[in-house]
Amino acid sequence: MSNISRAYADALFEICIEENSLEEIMQRSAQLAEIMSANPEFVKLLNAPTVTKEEKTDLVDKVFSGKINKSLLNFIKVMVERKDTQEINASFADFEKLYNKHNNIEKATATTAVPMSDELKAKLVAKLNALTGKNVVLTNIVDPACLGGVILQFADVQYNDSVAGKLEILRNQLKAN
Repeated sequence: MSNISRAYADALFEICIEENSLEEIMQRSAQLAEIMSANPEFVKLLNAPTVTKEEKTDLVDKVFSGKINKSLLNFIKVMVERKDTQEINASFADFEKLYNKHNNIEKATATTAVPMSDELKAKLVAKLNALTGKNVVLTNIVDPACLGGVILQFADVQYNDSVAGKLEILRNQLKAN
């Protein structure tokens, strides 16, 4: 998190609170972040020194006007005008952190060898909700290298109860002896 992206995220968050548009902007900013990531050429164009600010803001208008909230559109235009377009996705990520904090949301990732059932996800979310006191949003990542068990990441904590993790511990213990 850079100071620049955080400052933009703070400003956007304040505008959303004033306009009561937090949910809409959160949804749209996540979509825009995906669009920007999927289209690096568009971001390069917005950063190109050979393209004038006016041309860049006109392009942003043509691409997004009428499709996103006016405040979000102006937010992107300000970043273009200030030559901070390389910070757009970081600003959206920082905005999401502010949104999550405001809504008492904690993101968690469970890495497993096979997809978790809906029932197992619900049980894990309930335990994490009780443990953290927050509304946990769980993402399941499937990684066959896990072999079995789970690697759980949330609130800057990683808990490795995977078969691969246990084998690694055993291997390290055998090396030490």
